[in-house]
Amino acid sequence: MKKTLLFLLIIISNFYFSQGDCVSALGVCGNSTITYSPTGIGNTNESLGDCLSTGEHNSIWYKFKIATSGTLTFVINPSDPTVDYDWAVYGPNTSCGSLGFPIRCNAATVIGVNPDTGLDMTSTITSAAGGSSTPYCKYMDVVAGETYFLYLDNFQGGASTNVSPFTLTWGGTATLASPFTDPAILQFPLVPPGSPAANPSDPKEVLICINPAVFNFNVLTPGILNGNSNFVVSYHYTQNDAISGANPITTQITVNTSTVYYYSVHYQDPTNPTNPINYCRETGKFKFKLGSISAYDGNLEVCANPTNPNVATFNLDLANVTTQPAAVKTYYSTMAAAQAGTNPISPSNAYVSAPGVVYVKVADLAGCYTIVKITLKIVSQVYSTILKDKTICIDDRATLDAGPGFASYEWSTGATTQVVSGLPVGSYWVKLQTGNCFAIQKVNVLPYTQPIISSVDISFAKVVVNVSGGKAPYKYSMDNINWQDSNVFTKVKRGEHMVYVKDANQCHEVDIEITVPNIVNAITPNGDGYNDYIDYSALANKANLVFTVYNRYGNKMFEANKFNDYRWDGTSGNKKIGTGNYWFSITWTEPKRNNTPVNYSGWILVKNRD
Repeated sequence: MKKTLLFLLIIISNFYFSQGDCVSALGVCGNSTITYSPTGIGNTNESLGDCLSTGEHNSIWYKFKIATSGTLTFVINPSDPTVDYDWAVYGPNTSCGSLGFPIRCNAATVIGVNPDTGLDMTSTITSAAGGSSTPYCKYMDVVAGETYFLYLDNFQGGASTNVSPFTLTWGGTATLASPFTDPAILQFPLVPPGSPAANPSDPKEVLICINPAVFNFNVLTPGILNGNSNFVVSYHYTQNDAISGANPITTQITVNTSTVYYYSVHYQDPTNPTNPINYCRETGKFKFKLGSISAYDGNLEVCANPTNPNVATFNLDLANVTTQPAAVKTYYSTMAAAQAGTNPISPSNAYVSAPGVVYVKVADLAGCYTIVKITLKIVSQVYSTILKDKTICIDDRATLDAGPGFASYEWSTGATTQVVSGLPVGSYWVKLQTGNCFAIQKVNVLPYTQPIISSVDISFAKVVVNVSGGKAPYKYSMDNINWQDSNVFTKVKRGEHMVYVKDANQCHEVDIEITVPNIVNAITPNGDGYNDYIDYSALANKANLVFTVYNRYGNKMFEANKFNDYRWDGTSGNKKIGTGNYWFSITWTEPKRNNTPVNYSGWILVKNRD
């Protein structure tokens, strides 16, 4: 903000130019240069005394206060050398009602090449009457706290008939008081309203949303004052009004982008309402500029949640709806809420929703806004269509292929390729990337179900192997000599044998050890020591061994166990049975593999002779 007060020509009217009277003297802001062109005499043609005997012509009054003691000089320089300025200083500490005679007064006629006048350090006079040729009076010794009035008059009469602005420059060692240079009063810099215009020499620009617009200037005041207390801001249509504080704009008005508006800042001493620095003003100007908020519809995509793919958590702040960095965005679930400014979505960075639309009010710092929509999309997880569970033999290794088309692959094994090999039986997963989304797909390498030798039936030299599970057809081998398609083996010698089975998957065969017992077809239990009993105690090491004898009607006649040493002597209930054929069954469990049950059956002739 300018520290120099630029005073321009003021339109002639008693109100506008009341500063032409002592009682409405303008305050001087420090040692700043003053430029002004007085016209008229204000409301009162005042009695000035001493050298100013011809009365007022085109006058202006100033009031100033001394900040630091010292010498005080000034130079009044008319812009037109044919103009004659007279002046007088009153004080110290006087009032308009009792000014008294001026302590310095100069009405010298100094028109021509050097029309300057004022106070300097070389003059010894304190007053110069009209018509004299001594334009300067002696400097003043001033003391801090003193107040003075300075009267200037653009004299018109005789050889001087022109009216022209003057420039007043202060000098000497003393300084004049100003609230705008006192850090104890103005603690923070004043901030002109608006933003710089494209042309730096143009007034700053305040944004409005429409042109013309109804505007309340008071909204600018806090920004201008910037935290300073005891300062007052007023707003005006003209620079002259801003300088004098006249005709302030006190209500909201209709403004436009072509008119220049002015503001004026002055101090208001809370303890001394007549303090001369209260009349010191700093002014500035500004214009309005039509603000425009640029916004557009946006889209927001998030990845589906595998546990609940119908809803997702959206960070609405990530939606690209404007390029203006200072824009303020507020989100709403409906257009009606956005238009009314009610029920905003909060928090906006964790909005849980199904696919749909939300609305965002995009506003700039001037309050201009527009409403656009954000389409919410949930991106379904993309899985491989060719990656399937694979079944292998338990000792083999598998190769898994997740298929092409994914941005990246990450397997549970640590591999990052489309295809992984050498995988044993187990459970695996692969993380598949599509765009910014990832899907975790599980896959299993399963073992083939091996065939199970469910039971073995032995009848004399015939062995029947019963198989379940696995994949038919099966192949069978006795003692791993030859493989056959039939599950029946004949002419099997008694003793221990290994039975092997493999299925169509051609994995490792399963086996079981069987025992073909010694075949006894007849006993003669007469006590002669020959063939008196049938003895299967050789099978006593078999698990769950049971030896049972039945008659031809299926009635159980005898059951041998470990307590009778798995022998039968042709008795039932300790009584001899009749001669005849009987059926027997011997069952046990082979412990290897699946505890396969084995059934050995046959017949036996019992000859009981008394």
